[in-house]
Amino acid sequence: MIEKHDSKEWLRAVAQHMNQSLSELALNSGLAASTLTRFMNDRSGKLTVTDRTLDAVARYTGVPKNVLPGQRSLPGFGESEVVPFEAGNLEAPPEWVKTAVAAHKGNRNGVDAWVMKGWALDLLGILPGDIIMIDQNRRPKAGDIVCAQLRDLATGRAETVMRRYEPPFLLSHSAKTGPSRPEQVDDDRVIIIGVEVGVIRPRN
Repeated sequence: MIEKHDSKEWLRAVAQHMNQSLSELALNSGLAASTLTRFMNDRSGKLTVTDRTLDAVARYTGVPKNVLPGQRSLPGFGESEVVPFEAGNLEAPPEWVKTAVAAHKGNRNGVDAWVMKGWALDLLGILPGDIIMIDQNRRPKAGDIVCAQLRDLATGRAETVMRRYEPPFLLSHSAKTGPSRPEQVDDDRVIIIGVEVGVIRPRN
């Protein structure tokens, strides 16, 4: 459970964000009208708010209970480690790189190029700037490098990553950043997009 003063700050901010009174926020969250006002108005410090109450408010508002409205991100939830090649994320890639990507894709549906931005797989030889060819039609097997999406279900925000697949987990292999928390594939919060079928490394 988060601290009382943090809970009060969060509830106050969420009510303001939703433009609702505490009673309205409680009712809309499926709680008794006085649940939040009783806690917020308590000066004795004896009243507490339960995780169940905070979870109900978070579900209704879509604001995670440890994140203030407007911040909209969870601790450790950063920007995507890979970006689509077609999005213009490479600065004027050489023509041979464009040709190589096009040749690798050919006429195959579901094969896309992604540009690696992070160091999550440097121990496997995947470095920032590498172009990873991902086949969305290939079924992943143990040891494959996969492109995956990590979703924050409360906010709908998603982060795209490259990881090694060791069923049922996704793992990083990095000397630079060290080990990261294993992510369990559940096809809900953690979804595999496709499997690596080739790497193109542009030269500077």
